[in-house]
Amino acid sequence: MKFKGKVSWWFYAIMISVAVILIPIIIMSLLDTDIIVFLINFIVLLALELFCIPIVFHNYIELQNESLLIVFGLTKVKISYNDIIALTPTHNPLSSLAASFDRIEIQCRKKTCLMIAVIDKDTFLDEMKRRNPHIIIYRKEELKNEY
Repeated sequence: MKFKGKVSWWFYAIMISVAVILIPIIIMSLLDTDIIVFLINFIVLLALELFCIPIVFHNYIELQNESLLIVFGLTKVKISYNDIIALTPTHNPLSSLAASFDRIEIQCRKKTCLMIAVIDKDTFLDEMKRRNPHIIIYRKEELKNEY
């Protein structure tokens, strides 16, 4: 079963903003025949776009027989269901395998925790609980009641 990764507006805004800023600089450096400025800006634009574009089109979580496969752009991470301790909704802005702040933190036994973002969060959490009943799943409503 596959779950599409969530991509927020701010991720698209970053991609577009960088292009809007750097493309005129690249064009101007070509007109001024300043090859160094051209190369630096072209490489920065290319690197950023080559990093971001795969995230938009290649961003999903697949529930396999024994493990969770997280595909985020060019990155793939596989986690055994038995290694997952808890799933918690979060808006933590730390670096993660998510292009949205509407995230799920995955706490694991052997590894540091990581965060993902899926479009259908409730179905994902239900399916994870079905695959491993020992996983502790915190729902957004439960977290509000704790404070």
